[in-house]
Amino acid sequence: MPPHNNNSGDNNDHPLRPPIWSRGVVLGLTVALAACGGDSNHHHGEDAKAYQATIERTTYGIPHITADSYGGVGYGHGYAIAEDNLCVLASAYVTFRGERSRYFGPDAKAAPMGTFGSPTNRDADFFFRFVVNDDQVDSFRSVQPADVRQLSEGFAAGFSRYVREVKAGQHAGRHLTCRDEPWLDTITDQDVFRRLVALNLAASSANLLEEIVNAQPPMAGPTNLVRGAGDGSDDNEHRFWVGGQEGIGSNTLAFGAEATDSGGGLLFANPHWYLEGVDRFYQLQLTIPGELDVSGVSIMGAPMVLIGFNNNIAWAHTVSTARRFTPYLLQMADATHYMKDGQSKALEAVEITIQVKQQDGSLQPETKTLYRSEYGPMVDFGNPQLPPWSNNTAITLRDINLENTQSFQNFLAFDQAESLDDFFAAIKEHVGIPWVNTTAIGRGDERALYSDITAVPNVPDSMLGSCQVAALAAGLPLLNGATSDCDWRQDADAVLPGAFGPANLPYLFRRDYVANMNDSYWLTNAKAPLTGYAAISGREGYEQSLRSRLGHTLVEDRFDSRDGFAGSQINSTRLRDIVLNSRVLSAEMLKQPVLSEVCGGNLTGDEQQACQVLQNWDNTGNLDAVGAHVWTAIWEELRDVPDLYAVPFDANDPVHTPSGLNSGDSEVLNAVRQAFSDGVAAVIDSGEALDAPLGDVQKYPKAGTDIPQYGGEGYEGYFTVLRNTYLHVVDFPEGEPVRAYTLLSHGESTDPTSPHYADYTEAYSRKQWHRVPFTREQIENARLSILELSE
Repeated sequence: MPPHNNNSGDNNDHPLRPPIWSRGVVLGLTVALAACGGDSNHHHGEDAKAYQATIERTTYGIPHITADSYGGVGYGHGYAIAEDNLCVLASAYVTFRGERSRYFGPDAKAAPMGTFGSPTNRDADFFFRFVVNDDQVDSFRSVQPADVRQLSEGFAAGFSRYVREVKAGQHAGRHLTCRDEPWLDTITDQDVFRRLVALNLAASSANLLEEIVNAQPPMAGPTNLVRGAGDGSDDNEHRFWVGGQEGIGSNTLAFGAEATDSGGGLLFANPHWYLEGVDRFYQLQLTIPGELDVSGVSIMGAPMVLIGFNNNIAWAHTVSTARRFTPYLLQMADATHYMKDGQSKALEAVEITIQVKQQDGSLQPETKTLYRSEYGPMVDFGNPQLPPWSNNTAITLRDINLENTQSFQNFLAFDQAESLDDFFAAIKEHVGIPWVNTTAIGRGDERALYSDITAVPNVPDSMLGSCQVAALAAGLPLLNGATSDCDWRQDADAVLPGAFGPANLPYLFRRDYVANMNDSYWLTNAKAPLTGYAAISGREGYEQSLRSRLGHTLVEDRFDSRDGFAGSQINSTRLRDIVLNSRVLSAEMLKQPVLSEVCGGNLTGDEQQACQVLQNWDNTGNLDAVGAHVWTAIWEELRDVPDLYAVPFDANDPVHTPSGLNSGDSEVLNAVRQAFSDGVAAVIDSGEALDAPLGDVQKYPKAGTDIPQYGGEGYEGYFTVLRNTYLHVVDFPEGEPVRAYTLLSHGESTDPTSPHYADYTEAYSRKQWHRVPFTREQIENARLSILELSE
């Protein structure tokens, strides 16, 4: 596929095959920089503040930022991330302000990939002006505690400092795609909070951007016909996932004392996130001596660490299956008035004007009116099974994360936690995590924690019988908006209005292990399923993905000594090997029976070669594996064959079922033979050799050099997923500082002129885990450069 190019950032390479630079050696350097002019816009109209920060970079350019205040570490973070990702982040601020059409025209894509998809600039502008508007951002900002506000103010000041330096001609040769562009500009903390509000909505309103901006009342005239309000279930379950697509998610494994050699906790974090765009991860360490010392990754533009570790706690996140919004079916009195409890209420009409760049470069205003009810914005799902917006019906949306002001307070509390009990107390205090599960371990604690105590609409199952009009997807009801009886309930211990309290949300402490691979909370531990929670939180007793099954199988194989390692317990070294072993569960289960059915008959020469290649293949997706790409093409055809398995799914044995090839069914066998032929033909048509090693087929191009990539897709049964982004394995050796090994597959920088554009990607390709320095001594020993900032 051709590279993306929307003229809005440094890295325009293909998003699934990340980019190369040879690793350079950077000499240690100490530089003191004075302030580069004032900018009254830094601090939301407040008096300018003085900031100081030290940025020390170690291997792969990882910045370790030290300051004496939250504002100071925010300042250093903002400056460092601008050094590495100026154009991508500056372009994103244009997006969040709703100004893309002004600079890039209305019809180009607003982003190559990300949590709000890839809408047109016009649609993105109207959405952010409507949903993430100034009032929404001000409301969110006004209730944040001092530490969150200071971090955000400092971040804006540091980013703006770097922008001013670039615009003044400094940092020559860097950031070539944006340094001379009119849209490169300084920011305020309002921009930082706008980015945070937008990130809150990744599993809700932002995932429905086009459905919101295209929702319009009916034209004047006869009443529209009402489409059937029966089961509106969407067959494309991924439609309502983060980003609206399959493949965005994560793996995590956390082990307690019963499972580890050391008798302490051990944690693996492995988000499969975005390889380009503003939603990439950025690895860093933030230190305020005596106050804060946390390492890990942030999603670009968020000023705190979101997945990470300190000297006492390590944690991970995976995308949760809980729903974060509910649509409501309104009973309309006319096109713009609805009935609630027998009373007529007017929709709020919001007129939004954006500036649109014309072909001759001039600007023309474009105005659109969007509407919201008391629940939230109007929405058009474009589903013919659902009622349209007419003079009789319309659909609106209530989004828990538009009301969630606790999210980044919750994340910062994780950064500050001093024990696993402290960490769990923060979860229950805020109930603010917006759309991810959490696993965690603590120093000296024998337990591993799983939690989906998150922001979830309080829609108990008991409410559905009288209030559910239709189901858009599993756990996603369309509710009756004509009566307050169907408004979200309120738990006594709820933190957010209309949300479940922590007592009604799933969590589990275990001394063996907890895991999540983006299936629901139900199978957090295969021996101790969690049950009894509302359907909106996730399904129970259902067939797990092949990726989930392999995750639990990896644990079983370790405990049963079936993975080639000695003993039955786990440690950091074994875990790092296991999680990147690139096993393929679909092949382990079905390759041999499939070959027995299709090989040896009347085959073409290519099919005969494919049989031989697959027979010799070791059922992994490692770089030297010969046959992995052939099986991928065949599985693409096999995966949807009805009644494929001989043994159906059994909720009492969810890790091992379904299983076996249903060779007793002639229709299944015919479909299997066709799938084999079609898969082999697809490989031949692609131009790839049937006997090519996977490393010759699967590439991540960076700066003109292809970097081989191992792994594959979760639906094939890979735990080692091709879209791996950040990984860490963390434990707490007794009497020693935290021990963390990390990988960041896409690297720290999106700027091809940076020495850290591809070096981490190359390390990932080699499976070369990085022992990340954490203590003062470790950082000084690994330091490549040091920069002292003051303003």
